[in-house]
Amino acid sequence: MRQEEGLWHRLDLVARSISPFFVTLLLVLGGLVPLRIADLSPIVPALALIGVFFWSVHRPDLMPIWAVFLIGLIQDLLTGSVIGPGIVGLLVAHALVVWQHRFFLAASFAVIWCAFMLVAAAALAVTWLLTCIAMTTYVDPAPLFFEYLVTMAFYPCLAWTFLRGQRLFQQR
Repeated sequence: MRQEEGLWHRLDLVARSISPFFVTLLLVLGGLVPLRIADLSPIVPALALIGVFFWSVHRPDLMPIWAVFLIGLIQDLLTGSVIGPGIVGLLVAHALVVWQHRFFLAASFAVIWCAFMLVAAAALAVTWLLTCIAMTTYVDPAPLFFEYLVTMAFYPCLAWTFLRGQRLFQQR
C-alpha cells in the first residue's frame, strides 16, 4: 500500500507542476473561437498571453521559457498565422515578467493588472511589427487595438479563476 501512495503522490506533484502549461494550452484553443460583436470583425482576446503572464508572475517555476516557446509555436500553428511573431510576443511578455519578478512579489492586483496592460501592449506591438516584417506588408493595427481592449477586459476574470484554482491546489 505504501508504494501505491508514493506513486499517487508523485503523479499528483507532476500534474500540479504541468497544469499551468496545459491550462494555457486550453486558452490557446479557447482563443480560436472568435467573439462576434455586431458591425465589428471577429475579436479574439489574447488568452495565451494572459496565461503566460499570470503564471510567469505567480508561478514562474511552472512556466519556464521552453513552455512559453512551445505554447507560442502551437498557437501560431493552430491560427495559421506566420510562425514566429506570436512566439516572440509571448517570449517578450515572459522575459519582461521574469526581469521584474521582484516587483510583482509585493504588488497588489491593481498594480499587476496595470503591469499586464503594459506588458500586453509591448507583446502585441512586437507581434504586430514582426508580422508586418514577415509578410512584407503593412498590416492594419486597428483590429489589434480591439484585441488589446478585449484582452484587458478578460484578464481580471481569468486571473481570479486561476487564483481560485491555485488556492484549491494548495489546500490539498
